Formats: sequence, structure tokens, C-alpha cells
Amino acid sequence: MDVGNKVLEIKNLAVLPEYQKKGYGRMLIDFVCQKYKNSFKELQVGTGDSLLTIPFYEKCGFVRSHIIKNFFIDNYDHPIIENGTRLIDMVYLKKQL
Repeated sequence: MDVGNKVLEIKNLAVLPEYQKKGYGRMLIDFVCQKYKNSFKELQVGTGDSLLTIPFYEKCGFVRSHIIKNFFIDNYDHPIIENGTRLIDMVYLKKQL
């Protein structure tokens, strides 16, 4: 999604569990980077503060940008649980294209 100022944001990225750890997520990120590198200057993603997702994005070259405190508490009427941990803050990561 174009969020303005030449920044592109990934809103949803998912790989079926049986295909995880096979490089498909990284290939999707690489595809987006190649396709949009001449039209945008930065790719960003927001995710829960999770040991499953943040290391993945960091391995793909993203760095932490900023945090939106209490995002998952303020925007969902039920707890969001990932890998046994309740998500509270939204962590944004960015990557230069």
C-alpha cells in the first residue's frame, strides 16, 4: 500500500505453516523490493512485538523504525495471541529500496 512520501507498506504477509522456513516469505519480500525500487524509496511493515516475525524481517534487511504503544489493545476487541504471547504494541520496521 502506498502510504505517501514514497513509502510502500506491506499490510499482510503470510506463508502457510507447512511452507514456512523454506524461503517463500523472503522471496515475496525480494519480489516487492525489486518491483517497486524505482517508484518508492522505502518499504515498511508493522507487526506485533513477536519473536516469530521481527527476526524474520530483520533477516530480510529491515531495521526497527518506531512503535505504536497499545496498538493491539486499542484496535481489537479481543486479545491477539501469537506463539503464546499477547501482542500489545505495533512495531514498525523499514527497509530502504
